Amino acid sequence: MSETRIDGKSSINVKRLVMWGVKSDTDAGTTYDTEVRKFLHQLNSARYVPKVQTAEQYGDGVKVEDYVAKDGGELDIVIRGFTDGDNEFLFGETSKNGTSVSNSGDIVPYVCAAYATERPDGKLNLYKFPKVKFMPQGEDSRQREGSTVNYGTANIKGTYSPLLSNGDDCYKRLAVDPKTDAELITNWFSKADYTGEKTTAQNSGASALSLEKAGGDTETLPPDDEVE
Repeated sequence: MSETRIDGKSSINVKRLVMWGVKSDTDAGTTYDTEVRKFLHQLNSARYVPKVQTAEQYGDGVKVEDYVAKDGGELDIVIRGFTDGDNEFLFGETSKNGTSVSNSGDIVPYVCAAYATERPDGKLNLYKFPKVKFMPQGEDSRQREGSTVNYGTANIKGTYSPLLSNGDDCYKRLAVDPKTDAELITNWFSKADYTGEKTTAQNSGASALSLEKAGGDTETLPPDDEVE
């Protein structure tokens, strides 16, 4: 009997868009708002395109060297629509008597954005962009034609940039298991500065592992980051 093979690398769904405000980004470090803004059941699509600059050097008529410089990129997101406070959070607009007001003097803030994609094998790919500025692209709305309904969407296009504090511009965690990596997933979407490092609880769990020796004795193993 032939064995069914699931290639889980391709994404089949995108979900769980969250963002945080960037409070400051300097050579000394980067800080974020602790409150997470959740776009619950809003995300339709997400696409990022890195920005690169290339150069070539030739000698004696042949190419001898290539140089590739990465410098952030573009992040295109489509959501179902805007909710109260989205325009103020994303585009620096103001709210007057419950009305969002866009002004030529608005200062668009930096935010940190994260989302996940689902794979056919049941695992997740996690993405996080630590410093993004989104530009409004408008909303798409169409009339209802008889019994035909066309849902509208809202597009936001962002430019993600390297952090001044360390040069990072994107974090990707692939093939994350929702069951065994539940704590990692929770931290990814609740803390802007979390990029997958082990927590105290995870390290404590690792230190409790034991290895059975040839005589029935056990040996306590240190956490993974302490193994040489």
